[in-house]
Amino acid sequence: MDIINIAIIDDEKVQVELIEKYVKIWSQGKNIRVKTESFYSAESFDFSFSMDKKYDILLLDIQMPGKNGIELAKKIRKEDDRVNIIFITAITDYIQVGYDVSAINYLVKPINEKKLFECLDKAISKIPKEEKTILINVDGEIHKIKQGDIIYIEAFSHFIAINTINEKYTARKSISEVEKELDGELFVRCHRSYIASLKYIKRIGSNELQLDNEDIIPISRRQYSNTNMAFIRYFRGEINE
Repeated sequence: MDIINIAIIDDEKVQVELIEKYVKIWSQGKNIRVKTESFYSAESFDFSFSMDKKYDILLLDIQMPGKNGIELAKKIRKEDDRVNIIFITAITDYIQVGYDVSAINYLVKPINEKKLFECLDKAISKIPKEEKTILINVDGEIHKIKQGDIIYIEAFSHFIAINTINEKYTARKSISEVEKELDGELFVRCHRSYIASLKYIKRIGSNELQLDNEDIIPISRRQYSNTNMAFIRYFRGEINE
């Protein structure tokens, strides 16, 4: 996952610093790259948001001088239905409004570290994953191919054939070059001339593997152990697609 952008919006400096500390502990425990930005009023965040809607999660205080958190959340929802909102409050009178703006949850001050972590876990599970792609030049035309659609790649002479769920692309490129562009957790180099998508492997034999489209490609003796282990890890869920 790329960097998660989190905005902390609270007029109390001590509260902001505490939340920043908890977010840092959470991100390190999850091995997630996080960038936090702090705002001490709804107006200052609103200005930043109007310039760049990059934020994934908002930790938003409700009671603030000037525009309060509820007013800000309603305005944000008119422009963005993707950002995850977690309200922070000293009272629980605004729960219904939270439903109206699809808030993840309420955190009641003083903030409980464990409950904050649970809210952040829920928020990141809702963030859409950007689909990885590669670019291939086919006869002077650039094609963008979704990595999730690639079944396997075969090398021959100075060319590669990329077999996808819909069609086959042939390009003048080395298999080592395209291997560097692929997500190493989703593909395995099973042979010097073949790369297979772990997602589409149906069966692994002693010297070959069968794919979901029924094609059979070789596994070299040298790559058998690595291919087998990568396949097992993938289907145990130890790799996040």
